Amino acid sequence: MTQSPDNPKKAPQAPLNRRSLILGAVFLVGGAAALTRFTRNSMAAEGEAPMLSPEQSVLLEQVVDVIIPATDTPGAVEAGVPDFIRQMLADWGSRETHAEMIGVLDGIERQAWHKFSRGFLELPGERRLEVVSAVDEDLITRQDAAWRKFKGLVLVGYYQSEIGATQELRFELVPGAWRSCLPLTEVGRASAV
Repeated sequence: MTQSPDNPKKAPQAPLNRRSLILGAVFLVGGAAALTRFTRNSMAAEGEAPMLSPEQSVLLEQVVDVIIPATDTPGAVEAGVPDFIRQMLADWGSRETHAEMIGVLDGIERQAWHKFSRGFLELPGERRLEVVSAVDEDLITRQDAAWRKFKGLVLVGYYQSEIGATQELRFELVPGAWRSCLPLTEVGRASAV
């Protein structure tokens, strides 16, 4: 069947979304090499099982709760940090990143068994803090990249959430005059910019 110039057959178009706009902008600027940073994780696209088991998901929630607990402001769990990390792993994390994050959680569980002969989830709050502190001290000393990535995801997830940016930090559209040194009691909290 031939097409007449008056009635050309149109190719179906994919719906326009934010991801395709970002990819197009990156390509136009000449960042073809950067496109690999924006490609969606093939494991999530293929519908494979989630990278974290239900037990690891619960462990993740409890660990981020120890890292940023609820105090006079909501903690990491209330800010949705565990969901943020799971979403980042599902949508953007490479296989190596998945393995690193699972390795971090497994390392915390091993430390709990080594230190208290019980699993992390079986420990009371103060013991959980001891376990995470011991892991943090050890892995920071060894400059462990996986631990830094994990803590980075926790912090980014928290401070980019509405709770972290508006309740933990203080937002001032136009902060006052610059004073290079002042007591923390006068300031109260750091400011979000």
